[in-house]
Amino acid sequence: MGFRAAHPSGAPSVGKGRNDGRPARAPLSGGSSLCRVTWFDSLWRRARRSGLKAVAVAVVAAAIGGCDSAASENRPTTTSTPAVTTTSTPAVTTTSTPAVTTTTQPASRPRIDDGSLGSQATRLACTLLSRAQIQGQFGGPVGRAIPTYPYCMWLVGTDAFLALAVEPRTSFQTATQYVDTLETVSGLGQEAMIANNRYLYFSMSGTSYWLLWQQVGDFSQLHTSQLVVLARDVLAHAPVKPALAAPVLGRAGPPVYFAGDSTAAGPEWAWDTYHAKLPELRTLAEYQVGTGLVSPEFFDWSRHLLAVVAALRPRLVIYMGSANDGQDLLVDGAFQPVGSRLWRRSYAARVAGIMTALVREGSRVLWIGEPAMQGRQLSAYMQVIDEVCAQQAARHAGVSFLNPGAVLNGPHGSYTGTVLIDGHRTVVRLDGVHLNMAGSIYFANYVAAYVARILDIGVWKRPVRKLPPVQIRGAIFRDA
Repeated sequence: MGFRAAHPSGAPSVGKGRNDGRPARAPLSGGSSLCRVTWFDSLWRRARRSGLKAVAVAVVAAAIGGCDSAASENRPTTTSTPAVTTTSTPAVTTTSTPAVTTTTQPASRPRIDDGSLGSQATRLACTLLSRAQIQGQFGGPVGRAIPTYPYCMWLVGTDAFLALAVEPRTSFQTATQYVDTLETVSGLGQEAMIANNRYLYFSMSGTSYWLLWQQVGDFSQLHTSQLVVLARDVLAHAPVKPALAAPVLGRAGPPVYFAGDSTAAGPEWAWDTYHAKLPELRTLAEYQVGTGLVSPEFFDWSRHLLAVVAALRPRLVIYMGSANDGQDLLVDGAFQPVGSRLWRRSYAARVAGIMTALVREGSRVLWIGEPAMQGRQLSAYMQVIDEVCAQQAARHAGVSFLNPGAVLNGPHGSYTGTVLIDGHRTVVRLDGVHLNMAGSIYFANYVAAYVARILDIGVWKRPVRKLPPVQIRGAIFRDA
């Protein structure tokens, strides 16, 4: 489907470290948000009124105009050879290509086979909506209810999902403490609103709920009316039920699961649109605005990634979600600043725990870092986080690390908003943090090359012109 907007509607502010004694939290609240729905929709409407000309709005020009100079098909090609680092051969590293670190696959262990991870609330959520109700609002076909903690998920069509979470004995204020209100919804339960992460939150009788509709390429529509109809269906079936048995494991889902924060949304769209065409590359794409590994009380990626792998059994998990993690961490009762020894140790433990758990469940992992950011402090944070993640990937069998800065950064790792593509200086960044359309397409070419090699796909469809050969473990791989 088409790219309806150049950027996720609720793109988060990126977190700032703090050591003032307050707990770390997801950076969604307050006026610091870089790219809230209202901000982005306003830019998008202004760009449309001006005919999407580069002179209309500079940031929209970065998102839309960059594609024209990239390639005639809006599909920029790479101009350099990506390098891969392995544990058995010396790394081939250049200033213009991303490095990947891989090791060998570990021995298998018993699988969890329960995407609810034992959560009764997640299991309950799967009983509160029918496939027919969902199809009535969003079309179909609608798949089975799949518990993927912290919510129940229904796959819709080939590129979308609906999620429902239930939070018993949780007040509306507690459920929404990390988000801002975009729309207040009247006549739904006791309180209801659409938040700046595009969730519909609602509550009744001491239980809070949230619904999320997400479709590849749909970054600006809130779908309030459809979500409200489904929320009323939820409340109509919501009496508390007795303990529910563990779900029966269904058939495997899409072979690739691409997840992360809002910086992953553009690359996910480009990957799904231009590369995920073979059955073995079919992808479930998900991004959660304002999330990361530092604030699991807002969204717990460590458990959610494990839950998706347990329920859907993807061959490969791609994760790109570090942009909000530049926050102080509470370690041994004291907040530690980003980059300190204790911060690095604590963050590395979180990353390592996720890598270990996913590989034990049978998935390979491609962990994608973040390029340099326009803000100097934020860029320094991303460099620290990339270093930690790359080190952990090198220590974990079955995990690869992809450094986007190698193809998106300027000299000496500096921030740049443009990249030379097909001989044209092309704008690839949207707002100093996120990639625009051209940047997403450009970077997805590298992601596609690495995915093909990680999954050992010898013949794969290339909608973009050929990449130069890539050297991995002493062998030369060329497009079929």
